[in-house]
Amino acid sequence: YKNEIHANEIVLLAYYIASINIETVYHDQMKTVNPDLEYAPFEGICLTDTFAMYEKDDLVRKVLIDNSERRKRQKELDIRVIIGNPPYSAGQKSANDNNANVSYPYLDKRIQETYAANSKATSTKNLMDSYIRAIRWATDRIKDCGVIGFVTNAGFIDSNSADGLRKCL
Repeated sequence: YKNEIHANEIVLLAYYIASINIETVYHDQMKTVNPDLEYAPFEGICLTDTFAMYEKDDLVRKVLIDNSERRKRQKELDIRVIIGNPPYSAGQKSANDNNANVSYPYLDKRIQETYAANSKATSTKNLMDSYIRAIRWATDRIKDCGVIGFVTNAGFIDSNSADGLRKCL
């Protein structure tokens, strides 16, 4: 709870809900073992865009000091298990589309160097989907040892644009 669970959320309300859910489950479980357990807030969650954490400096470090310290601490960890529910955003053109694509130069370069380079697809546009970015980010994050578990449908596995991804995994 204090050292081995980490979470990122970019939406403020979802950040608070995730934090409360993690705290509630932990305390409910621990109260059965130790009824005198005092409440301890979950400090392993960061209000951040996970992909942007590795693209540029923390632009709000002077405003969100504790959050910035958690981000820094998380980036320095050797993380071996990543579980998530990445957003889907291929083909969206604006923020009005509910989940517009954002540019992540380093991450997009890694996709081009790996998945796109190994693909036979004539268009690799769909590789800039947030879901594919999440797979690339997680794969880079755990390096050569770890486990990644994402909520997904199996459609991307059979798609032509994912052939380069399949070759790299």
